[in-house]
Amino acid sequence: MTMKVFYNEEVAGFVHKLNEDDWAVLKRTRKLFEYYGFQIGPKYIKKIGKNLWGLRAGKIRLFLSIKDGTAYGVHIIYKKSQKLPQKDLKLAIKRSQQV
Repeated sequence: MTMKVFYNEEVAGFVHKLNEDDWAVLKRTRKLFEYYGFQIGPKYIKKIGKNLWGLRAGKIRLFLSIKDGTAYGVHIIYKKSQKLPQKDLKLAIKRSQQV
């Protein structure tokens, strides 16, 4: 199963500001997800809510909303602690409902 990932403007802006190492990790993880889909397992992807998934790329978390077999990056953060910040979670949920 192949799945294409598209970024919204906010996510694309964040990605363009990443340092080279973080960008490479995100690119590799995104390519794995695009090729294998949800088969990549819990090391890389976790369901967060209805139609909202978190792609784990090192210390970066890309929130994806899945619609009609296409993944849309709706929010992205640097994960600094184990607990997901509520403001980021709420923003990701809000944006995923707009997809």
